[in-house]
Amino acid sequence: MTDLWEQWRSCGELIDVAVRGVTRRIFVRTTGSGPVVVLLHGFPSSSLEWSGIEPVLAAERTVLSIDFLGYGASEKPPGYRYSIFEQADLVSAVLAARAVTHAHVVAYDYGGIVLSELLARGPAAGFQLTGATFLNGGLIAEHYRPRLVQRAALIPGLGRLLARAYTESVFVRSWSEVFSAEHPLDRDLAATHYRALRSGDPDGDISRRLLAYIPERAAHRERLEQAIFGTDVPVSFLWGVRDPVSGAHMAKAIADRSPGADLVEYPDAGHCPHLEIPDRVAADLLARAR
Repeated sequence: MTDLWEQWRSCGELIDVAVRGVTRRIFVRTTGSGPVVVLLHGFPSSSLEWSGIEPVLAAERTVLSIDFLGYGASEKPPGYRYSIFEQADLVSAVLAARAVTHAHVVAYDYGGIVLSELLARGPAAGFQLTGATFLNGGLIAEHYRPRLVQRAALIPGLGRLLARAYTESVFVRSWSEVFSAEHPLDRDLAATHYRALRSGDPDGDISRRLLAYIPERAAHRERLEQAIFGTDVPVSFLWGVRDPVSGAHMAKAIADRSPGADLVEYPDAGHCPHLEIPDRVAADLLARAR
């Protein structure tokens, strides 16, 4: 498991894409063949979180796994202020660089906010969304329950102090709290994800900077939620209900907001169903990503 991060990186590449007039170095993996599926990861990990899903999908689809700016092997600019809207620009730029015109996008957690913005842009996103699948995330702002450490990290001054104390053991402990008891977090895997988060971090506080998505999403909630529930693009939800952040309560809110939604609930999974029950999630994704 300790070599997983290096193995994952070795099968991808860093490409240069122009985002808002600035060239950024972004990590991309491309595997398989067939219709394109794009995988967008969550906070605070990277595309590595799809390692249990990607091989199954790649047997029947072309799979693009992307590290957002500030995550994993992608560039982490010093002193940078991250934005979900710029991350949406980045996804469009990567797909343009790969000459992708049609894609089913699968998004988890943070990636779900970016996918919401891509849906809101419609044709302006630069490619045709053939489908959108969301995994656990705060899709409806009023039902999102961020962890205490996340809320505290957004407080000026205190956030900087907490960033210095965000050690591997703290990372593993806080992340393990959102997994189900049936499928607990693997500590070695968590350590690998922590290594990916810290890789190339110039300021030593990348997790705090990336958390800017919480107030940014709240400020644009109407646009982002309308994009999810008002689109003509086929939308699906694959949901771990044991998730304390956005689990059963969020699934209920989705069903209330969109009666008849394509909502699959996993009663034994927590916040990270693609890590906890990858085989089942992969099968459900293949049934939808056509």
